[in-house]
Amino acid sequence: MRIIHVTEAFEGGVIEFLRCLTNSTPDIEHTIIYGRHHFFEKAHKTFPASVKFVAWPEINTNISPRKDLKALQHLIKILKEQKPFDVIHLHSAKAGILGRIAARRIGHKKVIYAPHGATFLRKDVSAFARTAFATIEKAVSIFPAKVIGVSKSEADAYRKIGIKANHVNNGKFFPGTTEKKYSEDLFTIVTTGRAMRQKNPALFNQIASAFTDNAQVQFIWIGDGNERNFLSSPNIKITGWVDKTEVEKNLHSADLYISTALWEGLSYAVLEAMSMRLPLLLTDCPGNNDLVENGINGFLYNYPAQAIDFINQYINNRKLLHTHGAASFNMLQTNFSVEQMAEGYRQVYSSI
Repeated sequence: MRIIHVTEAFEGGVIEFLRCLTNSTPDIEHTIIYGRHHFFEKAHKTFPASVKFVAWPEINTNISPRKDLKALQHLIKILKEQKPFDVIHLHSAKAGILGRIAARRIGHKKVIYAPHGATFLRKDVSAFARTAFATIEKAVSIFPAKVIGVSKSEADAYRKIGIKANHVNNGKFFPGTTEKKYSEDLFTIVTTGRAMRQKNPALFNQIASAFTDNAQVQFIWIGDGNERNFLSSPNIKITGWVDKTEVEKNLHSADLYISTALWEGLSYAVLEAMSMRLPLLLTDCPGNNDLVENGINGFLYNYPAQAIDFINQYINNRKLLHTHGAASFNMLQTNFSVEQMAEGYRQVYSSI
């Protein structure tokens, strides 16, 4: 079986998804047509040697009829050159739109669309814009594609706007014997990601600011981005972009993982934290609420005061860290393993 993947942005969670999927399905031939690629040179080396990459430089995330038409024409040309193949697997919104149109133009009906974070769930835009995004999604659905959410909540969101959708949970490889030791001195709260509106660094800063009078509590933002200036509280350390080993080192030495994201598909950063046996403190939004059972492996929160209260609960009850951290790891093994993800997509590919 040969699968053609199409994505406008070869970065972040999409990279991790494709890396995990291609490494766990050696029986499937994968070709990745990729657009924006800040991390391509490093990232593609972590894929199986059998994976083929084809550049799609014209594509961009901004709406531009002239540029989008040029990108569409090039995508049609690439797909014609890549024939024969079995399934086109589209990733993220712009590739989802142009990919479906391109598939129609070449007469290919076996198409899957994975949003990786639905645009109409965005909270960095107005209600009018979210309605417009939902309208676009419904309009483009006249071009056949099977919508597969990367989490149940993402699929539920599509069904709520009248689009049929199923889901296959994101999954990742995880260490089998990692033991977690918690510091008795420092209490470290960590997050991973790009400092941008979606990840809401301003909220992270607001929560951290509540603990500036406690020298034992420190916050770490693993990553960087154009909104790092919001991370101004003196108890926040910004690592900048670091390699996977350094990310794992920071996660392993932390006590608690926090997400301040406004919306998600299903975050690989959180799955990575779960693999390190970290309790979770996540904003209650689609994608995040698939990963937390309140009071079992962490907590969901809606307001800064709630997050601050939960952090204090952990500081005052260190045993809760062990209990919730172990539950996070068990949940990862049960519901978010790379094996279940690989089998899920094998079934989806075969079904169409």
